[in-house]
Amino acid sequence: MGDLDAGSLAARRVIAGASGFLVTAVAVVTVAFLASGEQGGLPLWYHALGWWSAALTVALALAAPILRERALRVGAGAAVVSYLAVVALFPVAAEAGHVERMPWLLTASSAGVAAALVAAGPGLGWVTVVLAAVAGVIYRLRFGGFDLDGVVNDAHAVLTAAVICALGGFVLSAGRGLDAAAAARREAGERESAERGRLAARTRTAALVHDEVLATLALAASTVAVPLDRLAAQARRAALMVTRLAHEESEDSWPLEAALAREARRHDARFTARVDSPLHVSDPVREAIVGACRQALANAVRHAEEAPRSVTLTVRSAMIEVVVADEGAGFEVSDIADDRLGIRHSIVGRMARVSGGGAEVQSGHGTGTRVVLRYRPDPGPEMDADASGRPRGRAVALLAAGFVALQVLCAVAAALSAPESWPRQAALLAVVLLTASLVWSARRAAPAWPRAAAITALVVGGTVVAVSTAPFSYGPLWPVVALAFFLVVLALRGRTGTAMAGAVLIAIVVAARGILDGALVGQTVQLAARPTVIVIVAVAMLLVVARMRRRIAALHREAVIAAESESWSRAARAELGRRTDELVRTVVPLMERIGAGSPASAAQRREYAAWEGRLRDELRAGGLSREPLRSAVGAARGRGVDVVLLDDSGEAVDEDALVAVLAWMAAAVGEARHDVVGRLHPPHRAMQASIAVDGRVSLFDGALTVPPPVPR
Repeated sequence: MGDLDAGSLAARRVIAGASGFLVTAVAVVTVAFLASGEQGGLPLWYHALGWWSAALTVALALAAPILRERALRVGAGAAVVSYLAVVALFPVAAEAGHVERMPWLLTASSAGVAAALVAAGPGLGWVTVVLAAVAGVIYRLRFGGFDLDGVVNDAHAVLTAAVICALGGFVLSAGRGLDAAAAARREAGERESAERGRLAARTRTAALVHDEVLATLALAASTVAVPLDRLAAQARRAALMVTRLAHEESEDSWPLEAALAREARRHDARFTARVDSPLHVSDPVREAIVGACRQALANAVRHAEEAPRSVTLTVRSAMIEVVVADEGAGFEVSDIADDRLGIRHSIVGRMARVSGGGAEVQSGHGTGTRVVLRYRPDPGPEMDADASGRPRGRAVALLAAGFVALQVLCAVAAALSAPESWPRQAALLAVVLLTASLVWSARRAAPAWPRAAAITALVVGGTVVAVSTAPFSYGPLWPVVALAFFLVVLALRGRTGTAMAGAVLIAIVVAARGILDGALVGQTVQLAARPTVIVIVAVAMLLVVARMRRRIAALHREAVIAAESESWSRAARAELGRRTDELVRTVVPLMERIGAGSPASAAQRREYAAWEGRLRDELRAGGLSREPLRSAVGAARGRGVDVVLLDDSGEAVDEDALVAVLAWMAAAVGEARHDVVGRLHPPHRAMQASIAVDGRVSLFDGALTVPPPVPR
């Protein structure tokens, strides 16, 4: 069971706890009846089986917080089997004993239904509801009890079990929904993180190639006289940085503070850390900050080599700030060219690609330079599911229809049992239906306080009328339990406090009537228990589910973030390894040759120029660095043509259009004699591409080329 299955496991634990509570409530009522001398006539072995079933369910509820899903489902399955055995063996026990009517607790199926939900989901839950209802009808016909009390008790028992099954089913749905949302977010996040990791590795190698290798190759290919010792030193430094980059692949797991201190030492900078809170960052964030800091230090060394440098790390209230400063001559930030990877891409762009990251370059002539890197963690991916733990749609309609049908049945049964009471039964049924209409009209949202108060007043008022005018028995008091179900609906709609207050008032009213009448304790407890227990269970499940959703969502966020970080690291390491291996194989030998300090021949200068163009294309040409244009550019450079390719499309060009552009540019490059500048335009431009060949510009719009007149 992985972290991404935690929602389903937590939902089953919640329902297991509810089953333990329900069976405990049944046990308390049973003890009250036994203490009053009722519920006798059954053999000892049957009582032992019933108590074993109850004990197994309670033990499962108590152990649920530490059980894994398989063990929890197996235990719940055993509890369901034991409950069904109690139901199935009742005829044998009744024949062996002296039973005058079927005991009420045989129809208390809610705990068994909850255990069935844990074991196998709503399917087995509804099967358990039906089996218990059918067995109740058959046993009452066979062993007695098919009277008003029996009919009302069984109707409300079936309704209670159905509500538990529906509510538990949506709890499971909420858990599965959280797991599904997390799995989908993890899959998408892993793909996105892998791509960001590859992009970070490409950015890291591109910055090194741009700022070290290209400059060296350009100087080596130039016919301009360059001091060989300085060129050789630059080449050796470039080779060293490439090989060091390959070695640093094994250092990616360094903590941020240690990695920044290492970069400061390598660039002869003073390092200061001011950490006021624990410092934990993911691999993508650490790489972005360290990489941007490395580039800022490299720029400081290149442009202000003799000036003092410093790196300051500040961590305060989850905000990370790194300041790389030098006391050099400074520069105007607005003068930075668009193609300078060192600042715009390797520093500002690198931090911008991290959610919650940013960078700012502060400089001016004579004021030195400060590069400020900032990162504030975002809350992480939101985990939510469509299921909210509340019945909706067709399930609500079916439950509502079943509720109304059962209450009509109870009212008719009560009127047939005592014909003189039909006006009272009609009035009480009208109160139930009026309350139902108020509840139903607010089914899609939490009812406003006035409506919630009106519903609660009708529930409590109807209870008072029923208790004060009807005999103190379960059948005649059928409206009490019926009205209590509306409090369950209020709880489901967010009015848990109002629902609990109404349940307490119902219990007080029923208990007061029982005490005044001197009723048996078991009877009083039974009459007060069912309307209050169902509300308490619903409220408790909702509160626990709300807490579960927050806790599981947080757990899922942590798991998804960890998976994204791992995906990023894995992809970044693979991409960095591939690119550094390529550089070590192709570039390092060139740098070592130049680093030897020997004068370059004409053929070697052409080779250096060709490599410089190829590497520059890989950095700036983007989608243009493909066949057949790549071969055409190589041939043109072999003829001494200066070729520059720029991809400003942001990878927004359609593949078919790009193929057409490549063929068009390749043909144009083949005609060049002196220089070529080819460019893919940003997506908002009317023309997709342009190419300037020996001073003559042509535009491409996907259908035709437009050669504007060349000024003479």
